[in-house]
Amino acid sequence: MMIKHSKEGKDLSTTKTKWIVLPLVFFTIYAIIRYIVFKGVSTNHLPLYIVNKIFSISGIFLIAASYTIGKLKRLKNKDESGQHQLIKFVGLAGFSLSAMHVFISLMIITPGYFPKFFHEGMMNFKGELSMLLGVFSLFCFSFPAITTLPFMQEAVGVKKWKKRQQIGYLGLVTAFLHVLVMGFSGWLDMASWPGYLPPITMIGALIAFVPLVLKLLRKS
Repeated sequence: MMIKHSKEGKDLSTTKTKWIVLPLVFFTIYAIIRYIVFKGVSTNHLPLYIVNKIFSISGIFLIAASYTIGKLKRLKNKDESGQHQLIKFVGLAGFSLSAMHVFISLMIITPGYFPKFFHEGMMNFKGELSMLLGVFSLFCFSFPAITTLPFMQEAVGVKKWKKRQQIGYLGLVTAFLHVLVMGFSGWLDMASWPGYLPPITMIGALIAFVPLVLKLLRKS
């Protein structure tokens, strides 16, 4: 019995590692190819500008995945306890990456990095709205993140616990709007895509949209 539990724990740990490493590796390769290879962004901007994009897309991918695991048959796991642990882990990892994305963005949000968000040295409406939606999205994600703490379900009760988990869907909506405002103007101009690779904002919007659609389909 101990051997079985040890094996299950090891398998869960391996699964958790894969869920974190694979998206980070994929989006790192994607960002480097799109921005450094094809767009010509200097490698000097890899530590913050490029990494910020990697954190942003990986964060929203993991948060969206935490609301998708268990709803899709292919992702369902017979071990409900293990699946619940995986969902919490993936969601918290996504929240952590998204938080780092917000902090880095605050450091580099300048006319030099994001000229389309500024006019005469001041942030324009598009820039301010996009930043507001991004911060509000993280605020919404903080509720389900806090409620994943071991004692929270007992402290607030199951009903309130479940309601606070649902606030994450509002976070996904505002995350979708955040990237929509930020990058929609370039989504339809395929000729401007470096290497004809879709913008990360567009990919992020599609990723955030998936669990929202699944939620609506489940209700209908």
